[in-house]
Amino acid sequence: MTIKQIKVYAPASIANLGPGFDVFGVALDGLGDTIELRTTSEPGVQIKVSGYEEEHIPLKARDNSGGAVLEVAAGSSREPVGFLMEIFKGIPPGKGMGSSGASAAAAAYAADKLLGTCLPRRELVKLAAQGEAAVAGSAHADNVSASLLGGFTLVGDGYDVVRLDIPDIGIAVVVPGIRYESKTKMARSLLPQNVPLKDAVRNIGFASRMAAAAALGDPVLFGSSICDSLIEPHRASMIPNFHLVKLAALQAGAYGCSIAGGGPSVFAVGESPSEIGKAMVEAFGDTPSVVYVTRPTNQGARVV
Repeated sequence: MTIKQIKVYAPASIANLGPGFDVFGVALDGLGDTIELRTTSEPGVQIKVSGYEEEHIPLKARDNSGGAVLEVAAGSSREPVGFLMEIFKGIPPGKGMGSSGASAAAAAYAADKLLGTCLPRRELVKLAAQGEAAVAGSAHADNVSASLLGGFTLVGDGYDVVRLDIPDIGIAVVVPGIRYESKTKMARSLLPQNVPLKDAVRNIGFASRMAAAAALGDPVLFGSSICDSLIEPHRASMIPNFHLVKLAALQAGAYGCSIAGGGPSVFAVGESPSEIGKAMVEAFGDTPSVVYVTRPTNQGARVV
């Protein structure tokens, strides 16, 4: 087989976005993972990693989100194929900014290009979601769809994704200096199996408003619709001073504030993300934290 190589970048993302648990995702500007992928004549997937917390990134393919995607892609190839993947981590792992999703999205996009499979959108999202299944135990597609497609994404049944351009707005993501092993699995274990009807109705209302805001290009409506009665109350216990941090964000001018993905990061949207982020850091108190000031991006995975 002819040796081929490609370099792909996929942006970070925030999933859930308040009322949109396992459905909504948004791609973030200026934060992302880059992979260099080479096909080899030897079977198997070899992985090298550098960047954020590289020592915590698994090198076994079945335990690595990008590696798991490549194993699936290789198994579906009409010819025997192996891969050598170098991952350059630009997203801190385990913080709620779609780190594993970005690697999975980049790997899926790169494999599709190298193998010439030209997968339709639904199948490409499904392939990338296999990476999330490997590391989180669930093939959820809210992060990978945003990293693949950019913008604001809504995941439906069977990996059918609706994508909308997202209105430009400042985003502050504040990452507290805490770490949980198997964070995604733990965050999901906190959730109830049954929820009150009134809370479900409230979430449906705010989720509908967020989708309408994206379609209308209304950043204020988008931000003010980040309200969650189903997930946030249960996961707040993972995050020190969460309620004080959220209050500080809103008092500093944020339109909305919630947990980023499965946490422990907290994100807020507004016109002055630097000031909002500063207020949030102060509210974390003795817990050291780092602010990422960013914006949404309508660009997804791409060759660089």
